[in-house]
Amino acid sequence: MEELQSQINKLKYQMGLVGESLDSREHPIATLVIAMDWDESDLDRAHDIFEKFEGIIESGEKPNWSEFEHDFLQQFSIGYQTLKMVVLAFHRNFQWTHVCEVYAKAKECMEFHEITRPKNF
Repeated sequence: MEELQSQINKLKYQMGLVGESLDSREHPIATLVIAMDWDESDLDRAHDIFEKFEGIIESGEKPNWSEFEHDFLQQFSIGYQTLKMVVLAFHRNFQWTHVCEVYAKAKECMEFHEITRPKNF
């Protein structure tokens, strides 16, 4: 059992190094999954939260971003600072872009400038 735990720890360390070597702009979801130590079901739960808020936006309601943040806190024990990384990863992967854009505009910060400000060509 001790040997198995040692192997698991070694694999986790190695995956962390792989995650550090990935470019978060080229591989946003892979980088996110490794950084957050998520599995497929965790990623699905994150998609569920984004889907919920996409529905709210599409219905014409004003989203309650405190509830969005609370959902992530409740599901993943992450706060606003880490949630910014999640939003950026999905936006960079062209997933839930509308939710990401509306959230970024509501929560203006330096990290979200790549979402909220037009790119200069």
